[in-house]
Amino acid sequence: MGTWLLFPPSIYELVFGTKIRVSGDKMRRNESCMIIANHRTRLDWMFLWSVTGRARWSALMKIILRGDLKHVPGFGWAMQFGGFYFLSRKWASDEQYLTDKIRYFTTATEPHKLLIFPEGTDFDTKTKARSDRYADKEGLQRLEYVLHPRTTGFIHCVQELRKGTVPALYDMTLGYPKTLPRRGEMDILTGTFPEEIHVHVKRYEMSDIPTEKSQVDSWLREVWYGKEKRLEKFYQEGKFPEEDQTKPYFPSSADNFRIPIFTIWNFGLFLIFYLVVVSPVTRSYLLFSNVTLFVLSCLGYIEDIDRKFEKLETQTDGVTPS
Repeated sequence: MGTWLLFPPSIYELVFGTKIRVSGDKMRRNESCMIIANHRTRLDWMFLWSVTGRARWSALMKIILRGDLKHVPGFGWAMQFGGFYFLSRKWASDEQYLTDKIRYFTTATEPHKLLIFPEGTDFDTKTKARSDRYADKEGLQRLEYVLHPRTTGFIHCVQELRKGTVPALYDMTLGYPKTLPRRGEMDILTGTFPEEIHVHVKRYEMSDIPTEKSQVDSWLREVWYGKEKRLEKFYQEGKFPEEDQTKPYFPSSADNFRIPIFTIWNFGLFLIFYLVVVSPVTRSYLLFSNVTLFVLSCLGYIEDIDRKFEKLETQTDGVTPS
């Protein structure tokens, strides 16, 4: 799964020349954590893979996404196999779903990373107008560079994560000083990628975040007001104040993943394409496997497959031979 998350960064960095600029607190590899970020474009989650890949977080990365994405052929199925979280945006059902997922997350032996976009959607003209109406209704200040966060899911995640061994929360602020992808997936198809992606990292101890729901709500809003000020200055200067080109955030060796990942995945895709063209058996196999995966996805058998196997193994281990 980790190598798949590194393939898109290898493309837009090597082929389209996108530069990654990271500043702020250091990302600790061997700790479980929650990650929050502003949602400036529909592709922020993919652009963050350039950062998490260099920090060697990719293999254990989980992202909270819209529920409809899990049924996207190929891409959505892979995310289900990877244990990503898919929300219906109906809190009555999402609350228990999140509780179950996070309880499993907090008991995992490996240091998992959970990424959530508290704004719930990407920033555009319509969502900003909706955010402004919410601000006016609640007596909050209007924001120009971020949307007002939706705090219910965030509060629930924080409270559940406290019950396990998750020591930290990372707040990541994304900025795009030049080209800004505005069409989401269409930008991937047309090769429209930003020339630069800037990410500022702020680490918080989970124990320093308030415990009461109302206080957690206020804490997140203060973080977002700080993010608003930071981005206002960023778009005036074209960089975050902490950036120092003479002292790179990651060592140069952190870039070494790009060429091997790019080569291996492209060779694999070329081989599959070749076999599809020349081999009826391959075409039949791909048709059968894709139909099977589509059905299994619709029936809910792919999501949480790792947990299903773990439960099966536990039950099997508990059976006493007669």
